[in-house]
Amino acid sequence: MSISRRQFLSGASAAGAASFLPGLAVGEETPKTEVDLAGRGFTFVHVTDSHITRKRQGDKGYRRCLETIMQLRPQPAFLLMGGDMVFDGLYTPKSEYEDQIQLYNEITNSIGIPYYHCMGNHDVLGWSSRRKVSVNDPGFGKKMIMNALGWKKSYYSFDHGGWHFVVLDSIFPVASEEGPTYEPRIGKEQLEWLAYDLGAATGKPVIAVTHIAAFCNIGQQMGDKKRKSMDGHMVLEDTKELRLVLERHKVKALLQGHSHRIEDYTFNGVNYITSAAASGAWWSGQWHGCPPGYTLCHCRGEHLTWEHVGYDWRPRLEPEDDLERKRTEEYESFLKEQDTLRRIEQSGKLQP
Repeated sequence: MSISRRQFLSGASAAGAASFLPGLAVGEETPKTEVDLAGRGFTFVHVTDSHITRKRQGDKGYRRCLETIMQLRPQPAFLLMGGDMVFDGLYTPKSEYEDQIQLYNEITNSIGIPYYHCMGNHDVLGWSSRRKVSVNDPGFGKKMIMNALGWKKSYYSFDHGGWHFVVLDSIFPVASEEGPTYEPRIGKEQLEWLAYDLGAATGKPVIAVTHIAAFCNIGQQMGDKKRKSMDGHMVLEDTKELRLVLERHKVKALLQGHSHRIEDYTFNGVNYITSAAASGAWWSGQWHGCPPGYTLCHCRGEHLTWEHVGYDWRPRLEPEDDLERKRTEEYESFLKEQDTLRRIEQSGKLQP
């Protein structure tokens, strides 16, 4: 199917609580006829990179994010979490990590909407050379967060409203000279499971989710010739193997996170939708160019449409956040420069 772009008529936000921000993309997979938004189907929200922390009042920011979701009409059937739910377990002291998990659980449960977890790299305890815990800690790796959230398996599938959803785990354990760590990979075992899971779901429209993206184009966006497209950090090592499974089973979309930047990309019939981070730039503003937000998805019949939705949140920086202040100043200066250039170009007068 071809992909078109138009202004999506939804009335999805209530009293402006989840208003659209300039430059946030709207996606639509055909049909060519107008979608009936009044009665058919259901909606759900992809929330990724919330990075819950008390620092910078990130817990209050996350609560604000969920409040705007609760005001959506119709109310979403569920939340599909995209990973990095907590601020960090890789190199944060365990006591802070525990507190972040508790905050995430408490705040997310308070809204009364069902939700499904996806593993992010920062949700894992200690898989880093900068770890603050022993490799022999009983909660090491994925154990602690999975136990705390009642999470039986780190990849799984479920059905809703005639649609099939697959949650993937892109945080693959590997050994290094500094001890256990990870690489962005789905892995052969999980790919085999995925192929047969999708085979069993034949006839149902399918949406999958991964934390680390199959496609991420930051190097191209920034014109950075030194940044490799397969850099071992921002994209899956086995993107090709994954996409072939998705393509042959005609999966509608793969929802992605990790980069904190919005991207919509379509290849061989599969939509790769990267959502904004709920935390923006880790609760320090939007100096990376993408404000805090989430993606609202509409499933009607066999058709998927989506909207990237932003919400208002003023960053509460800590006294020591000098780097974040500097980056914000640089970004604001960049925006002013672009605005000046636009005004000059609109004047129609070439400058000497």
